[in-house]
Amino acid sequence: MNEHRIREIYQRSLEMNRDTFADSEYDIAYSVLLVALQCAQRLKDVEYLTEVTRLAEKESRFIDDHHPEYAYSSKAATARGSEGLFQTAARKARAIILTNKNGNARGHYA
Repeated sequence: MNEHRIREIYQRSLEMNRDTFADSEYDIAYSVLLVALQCAQRLKDVEYLTEVTRLAEKESRFIDDHHPEYAYSSKAATARGSEGLFQTAARKARAIILTNKNGNARGHYA
């Protein structure tokens, strides 16, 4: 797949994330955010990775502030000894950025 097509998928994934998040479909919003993250990773685009990080953190804060009872909020996840879904996505994006900056990136990432 060419770079232009991956950038289109990235943009559409962010649009779907915003739409599904606004409709309180947080599981779907998270899933399409991961699609955007995968596109950013394939492109090795630090700006895209940073955008995904910020969006994941923003959505995590919103859920924590407005829906702490949601199964994947940070509060509920911490009670299970885990991390909230959107915080997990943000952490993964930050790790990819660090990998790129440290020159340890090889091909496609896991």
